[in-house]
Amino acid sequence: MVPEIVTGGNWRTDLFLIQIPNIVSFHSISQKWRKVMAFQTAFRFLPYKDASGNQRANPPAERIYGPISSIGPLTVCAYVVETKQGLVVVDTGYDKDGDLLANNMRSLGLDPSTIQVILLTHFHFDHAGGTSRLLKLAPAAEVMVHEKDADTVEAGKWKDRAGYPGVKVTRRLKDGDVITIGGVAFKTEHAPGQSPGEVVYLVTVDGPDGPCRAIFAGDATGFKNGVAELERLGYPGVCADFRTTVEKFRKMAFDLYLGGHPHQVFNEARADGNPFITREEWLKLVNGRAKEYEEFVKKYPKYLTIFG
Repeated sequence: MVPEIVTGGNWRTDLFLIQIPNIVSFHSISQKWRKVMAFQTAFRFLPYKDASGNQRANPPAERIYGPISSIGPLTVCAYVVETKQGLVVVDTGYDKDGDLLANNMRSLGLDPSTIQVILLTHFHFDHAGGTSRLLKLAPAAEVMVHEKDADTVEAGKWKDRAGYPGVKVTRRLKDGDVITIGGVAFKTEHAPGQSPGEVVYLVTVDGPDGPCRAIFAGDATGFKNGVAELERLGYPGVCADFRTTVEKFRKMAFDLYLGGHPHQVFNEARADGNPFITREEWLKLVNGRAKEYEEFVKKYPKYLTIFG
């Protein structure tokens, strides 16, 4: 199957198509252009309710592409990546989800005790809460999160609001840090706005359709654009942080989008829930969130002062 040619942002449109058996690549004279593969996956991010309006049960664990699998509950995403050295888990859901994640790994034939690293995209209770339960199964696993969220993960609370059992952070990440486990390298990109230490992890993995560049994005595309949420989770500088992250994202390129919640795909990028989103669909997601932010601060300009 030949993927559609989609351009957006500052990308040029005079692309030259070269088709090779099982591989489609686009080349140009611009250094901004990248090779695009015709990636296939049966995995889909599903809506939370079925056609009858009933909430779905938690989905089974499922392989997404190559060594990457989905192991999270219905509304919050968590992932596991298999490496030659052991497992890497990205985000852990709520506290109660830790056991579910472990059982989901087992259903894929994976042993939770072989977890080597737990990478957290940010401190929020629905993304870091299950860490302590996984550490009971893999006590030697290293926990890594950006340095600006590390204290909150260790305390297990934010602004005196307890959310989950705190855990020791083994490594406090900085922008640009690369974590390599079993030959798989995860690059840290600081993308604050959802939290002071929100990050995305970029990784290239092999799969049946060739090397694939994936982004574990957590909730980095989002801004808390409700008054109650912003007052609860906001912090000084959040508005400027989010604007900077939006500009960074508009220049970012990847193949596979692995966000923090399924609705980021099925509701904001592509309705069929396929995680291989085009650049046009990525910009639709990013620009849609940016518009929500602009509308919010226009309606509530005081937050530009409080959380500027």
